[in-house]
Amino acid sequence: MTFQPVRSFALVVASIALASCQGSDETSPAPEVTPVAEVVSGATGADQAVACMAYLALKQTALEAQSPAGDVTAVRAALGGWEDQALLTMTSTEVAQYYASSVAVEDDASPAKMEATSAWCLANAPAA
Repeated sequence: MTFQPVRSFALVVASIALASCQGSDETSPAPEVTPVAEVVSGATGADQAVACMAYLALKQTALEAQSPAGDVTAVRAALGGWEDQALLTMTSTEVAQYYASSVAVEDDASPAKMEATSAWCLANAPAA
């Protein structure tokens, strides 16, 4: 695919977001779980696609950080499908900028929200 710069940028941003979350020993009450429908399934077009890209990139980073690393094949394929969807109505520069801001907003989402949303995005990914 010709859109590798967006994917590479996405992985860098997701890695930075994950690194900023690690090492925190603070204990805080568990946030209320947000139903996945409120996160991405109610969005449409590029909004939904970019949100899924953000959640899937964060999921990929988490899988790669496991020991041993988790399989990211399906996540990468889904990322490609969602990126292709976003690129139907936006330029690669617009997608990259929107994606970066989406990761910045969602990088502190609860683990339950992250897991539910990335699962929804995997299950509903358009073909790449």
